[in-house]
Amino acid sequence: MNEPGDYIKARQLKKHKSIATGLFLLMAIIYIGTTWLLKTHHYVWLGYINAFAEAAMVGALADWFAVTALFHHPLGIPIPHTNLIENRKKVLVIILEGLWYLIF
Repeated sequence: MNEPGDYIKARQLKKHKSIATGLFLLMAIIYIGTTWLLKTHHYVWLGYINAFAEAAMVGALADWFAVTALFHHPLGIPIPHTNLIENRKKVLVIILEGLWYLIF
């Protein structure tokens, strides 16, 4: 991180990770709250909010896993078909180089 742009990118990444984590925690709090409220109140709209929060959490975790699996082993576990970018870097360069010459 010697370039000034690298510092800015690192700050932006940290900011976006904080926003994503905060939104995930907000959905978790909403899910827990609506689950608790549904035990005592039987409003239909609470069920919709509960389902929305649950779907948001599942989607967030799925997106995190998919992006992480491309570049790393999620949770440090060497699951097959993860860390694809690092494992196939040379093949990807050859493919992209071939596409470059094909198009241009």
